[in-house]
Amino acid sequence: MVVFSHLKTRRSHIRVLLLGVLLAHLGTFMVVPLLPIFLKVEKGLSISEIGFILAVSPFTFQISSLLGGWLADLIGRRIILTVGAWLNAAAISGFAFFDQIWMYFLMGLLSGIAVGLSAPSTKAAIATLADQDENKTTVFSLRGIAANAGIVSAGILSYFVLGGASELIFYVAAGLYIMLGFINLFLLPRGCGDAQCKSVPLRSYAEILKNKTFLVFSIVSIFIWALYTQLSISLPLRAEDILPDPSAVSLIWTINAFIVIILQKPISALFIEKMNPMFALAIGMLFIGGGLGSIYFSTNFSWLILSGLIFIIGEMFIMPTMDATISRMATTQMIGVFFGIASFVSGIGEGAGKFIGGQLLSLGTSTSTPWITFALASVIISGMIAWLTFWKPLKNVLSETTRQKRK
Repeated sequence: MVVFSHLKTRRSHIRVLLLGVLLAHLGTFMVVPLLPIFLKVEKGLSISEIGFILAVSPFTFQISSLLGGWLADLIGRRIILTVGAWLNAAAISGFAFFDQIWMYFLMGLLSGIAVGLSAPSTKAAIATLADQDENKTTVFSLRGIAANAGIVSAGILSYFVLGGASELIFYVAAGLYIMLGFINLFLLPRGCGDAQCKSVPLRSYAEILKNKTFLVFSIVSIFIWALYTQLSISLPLRAEDILPDPSAVSLIWTINAFIVIILQKPISALFIEKMNPMFALAIGMLFIGGGLGSIYFSTNFSWLILSGLIFIIGEMFIMPTMDATISRMATTQMIGVFFGIASFVSGIGEGAGKFIGGQLLSLGTSTSTPWITFALASVIISGMIAWLTFWKPLKNVLSETTRQKRK
């Protein structure tokens, strides 16, 4: 009975975390597809200014994710996730409330801090609670399904109910994050759950720097995230140029998310779980580049949907593989720190990617230069990742994990 009660509690906490993932993506993707359009049309900012504002958030995300991962291991995940949700609520509402460009920069900074606190804590909690499960890739695939269920709901709510890029969308999204904060506060376990929270000695952090496979994987991850983040800025700006109602672009995220809900588990079972993780990432990057490059040929809404579909296939290969690979490299005692560093790395990639992407797109969404650059970059990055498949230290780590899973 004690074992059954423990299992039931563990599973119920995973469900709460997955619900939190759903609500976070619902609130975020009510805003993300429309934010570049809102800032350009309603606030009168230039494309280069928009690119800079969007790039600010990932850079503060870096520092905050390191802090968030450390605090999650030190005092527990519940309070970190609660604070992160409420800070993001303030940042999202600030985009609608303020009219000064310097305030948008501050809101971008605040949003980066909020997401940085939440992301590593959520993933570390899921990885820890799923530690007894046979396949962490499956658990992180469920996380992807929950995230995309939120994205589906976001597109329907923002376009059909709230009517496109308006201030109301920002306030509703902020309200969802406030609700999420209360859910985290009252339904997640105190402290670190079944494990005792521990203060990790500073010398232990030096051990991570000696983890050659994690460091190399992190460097490659910067390039992955730099290219992955281009969709959030390039697709809305292209839609603003070619569509009579650019706010319809939010429906593309809805369609893509619905596809992920249907296909993520089959793709994980049929492909990702049966191949080397580096091959899965390399294949995913080619789809990412193909989706981005095809946006150049877009002249209508249907073609934008097709570009998004190509991109989302790549995402389904990349997302669960990245999280599962990091969890395999991490140690149990410092899993929050590992995911914090991974979030730090993703922030570097996203920040650099959005800044560079903004500069490329400022040349014009009808010119070929941005789209050719994105496509060529995907081929180069895919080749880098494929090379890692034959790198002995990484092969040893993945082989050891595979043997442990079979036992």
